Amino acid sequence: MNQIYIFGLGAIGSNLLLQLVKKYPDFTFIGIDYDKVEERNILTQAYLTPHIGILKTHAMTAILGLNSPAFRKFGYSPISVKVESENQLCEIMFKNASTKGNLYIDCFDNAFGRKLFKARNDDILHIGFSPQYTAEIIWNENYTSPNDIPEDQDDICEMPDAVPFINFVVSLACMNISNFIANNVKKDLIITDKYRIKELN
Repeated sequence: MNQIYIFGLGAIGSNLLLQLVKKYPDFTFIGIDYDKVEERNILTQAYLTPHIGILKTHAMTAILGLNSPAFRKFGYSPISVKVESENQLCEIMFKNASTKGNLYIDCFDNAFGRKLFKARNDDILHIGFSPQYTAEIIWNENYTSPNDIPEDQDDICEMPDAVPFINFVVSLACMNISNFIANNVKKDLIITDKYRIKELN
């Protein structure tokens, strides 16, 4: 495996991309998102104030390029598009696919986007916040798409401990991915608001 696709470059996706590039500087990464950086993203996401108004995919290009020399070894391709159908998802997944296998990471922050992956048999890891749990890191084989978080429920990114909790989830996800790459082991995890980790398999 030498290609990792990250769908959604928000609180989880942008921070996860930074960690994975440090761990695997020789891999090729593809970041998919259509949003622009907003002021409210600065605290919980990887972006900085000068990136406000820039497409998140392009802002990540700048962020990765400004880091240590090791970061400059990697390949990063931004795809600035809103994924709205299974056909569109498949086109992205296979347009530049490596013959050695790829890892697809779903970091979408909406139920519709997450559900698009369910019919796929590829190596897909879903990472996100959920109404049922506080956070989930679940492989596609055992994944059940959640409903959207109700509008009257607090957004995790607006909670007082949002930054440490997001970093905690991202670090667990990165270790899970590393274990899969090294040992072909898939672990499904849920994380509660008390920072308790429950393994589902």
